Amino acid sequence: MAEAYIKLSSAINKDNVLDDKTRNLILIGIYSTTRDPVALRHFTMMAFNAGASKEEIQAAALMAFNTGVSSAELSIPLIKEVEEDLKP
Repeated sequence: MAEAYIKLSSAINKDNVLDDKTRNLILIGIYSTTRDPVALRHFTMMAFNAGASKEEIQAAALMAFNTGVSSAELSIPLIKEVEEDLKP
């Protein structure tokens, strides 16, 4: 299953037209909208590791507001938690 997911991801982002930071920011916006805390935590960590700032991650997460979905009560505390976890 994981292998199939990786192949599909590679096919979607053919020739790496989206860098890791951009890809993870998009996924943060998606998983903020679907309100999936496990995926949101994962892609928030991946975005930080790809060089995204806290402000960029929060902006991506809050894109859900444009769809009429309130995600701040899930996204913002989770982003802060992941940021703290990544501090040495």
